[in-house]
Amino acid sequence: MSSTLTSRPTAHPDTTQDTSQDAGLATGPTGRTPSQDPVAATASPSSPVYPLGWLRALAALSVVTFHAYQNNRSGPDSAWPFSGIGHQLMGGTDLFVDMFFVLSGLVLWLPIARAAERGVASRSGRTLLYRRMARLLPLYVVLVLLVWSLTNPTFPGHWVDLVTHLTFTHIYSDQYIFWTNGPAWSLAVEFHFYVLVALSVPLVNAGVRRATTRRARLAVATALPAALVVVSPVYLAWAMLAGVPHTDWSTWFSPLSRATDFGLGMGLALLAVAGVRLGGAARGALLALGLVALLALVITRPLSVAGEWWHPLYALAICVALSSIVLHDGPYPSWLSWRPLAWLGGLGYGIYLIHEPVMRFLGSLGLFPDPAPGWRFLVTAVLVAVPSVALAWVSSRTVEAAGQRMLGLMERDGSPRDFYAHLEEPASAGSRRA
Repeated sequence: MSSTLTSRPTAHPDTTQDTSQDAGLATGPTGRTPSQDPVAATASPSSPVYPLGWLRALAALSVVTFHAYQNNRSGPDSAWPFSGIGHQLMGGTDLFVDMFFVLSGLVLWLPIARAAERGVASRSGRTLLYRRMARLLPLYVVLVLLVWSLTNPTFPGHWVDLVTHLTFTHIYSDQYIFWTNGPAWSLAVEFHFYVLVALSVPLVNAGVRRATTRRARLAVATALPAALVVVSPVYLAWAMLAGVPHTDWSTWFSPLSRATDFGLGMGLALLAVAGVRLGGAARGALLALGLVALLALVITRPLSVAGEWWHPLYALAICVALSSIVLHDGPYPSWLSWRPLAWLGGLGYGIYLIHEPVMRFLGSLGLFPDPAPGWRFLVTAVLVAVPSVALAWVSSRTVEAAGQRMLGLMERDGSPRDFYAHLEEPASAGSRRA
């Protein structure tokens, strides 16, 4: 969502799924709870499982609501449904892009930081990247191909748009960044950081081997997060001084503009691994501080290019709030793991990625109420949310399930799985008896 809240193609934060149980989040891509998920069953019992999956449901439905709000601009000047504080609050929903990037940083770095703290090598970068892509790529590719084909019925179509989306490079084009499926921009940003983290794994492992103390090993694991935290302020300062206009989407929605989000999430993972734990009073205070800070930031954010500075501030406030859960070993409030909420949270990625094509299709059928000021956009939100949730559930059982089966081709350490080991053992025993 543009900092100036001007009319443009829809784009919003990613609800990308993750290796949840490997990293410590409480729901998997198919919405299973830890007790149901086969990956969760192999998680280390000493590693806490953070009940954060429900945030995906909250964020995905908030994205749907904002896009319904955006879709209901009316009049010759495309006036927003709300004005004043109401519009400011609706515009603040783009903080969810920062929340998802923070969560991704937390999820990606937790297993690496845990391995570094113990002084052992983490999984290879190739394995990390494969596991992430097996969860994300199937639905992404299916939707890109489907939507692009329907919107490009004659050959050759906008083939550059297709190629850049399939290679996650559309974020470098001001023209194509929001084409085909607007929310896909944030998945491209995520992919860049997946590759960066994967490339960093050999360096972290090498540094850990040379470190002689636990503190030194944790310092090695701190280098990349610290660098990322610094990147976005420097980049934003350059963009502001250079006078980059707000319509240069590839500048304001680039990986460099969101690096601090990932770095802060990775830093939160390091604090958890380092053993920082908070008492009940401190956790309550940080939760309240983080939420109040988010509200204050949303209300005070300028509707101009200067508002881009609010993204790293959002991320910092989100980390403060999340620390009330992450810097704690439990037990957690039971409502955080409420089964319906966990189920919906597991569908967050699908809801996020599917809802814009659903909105476009329903809009082409003329099913939405006429744009008008006020709360009418909520009707549009419901009309989009219901089929989006249903289709996300279908996807979790079909398209995304295929990606899960791809994970069965390798062991958890990344080595190819031997499907015939049970046949080789009896044969070896027979040869010994002979």
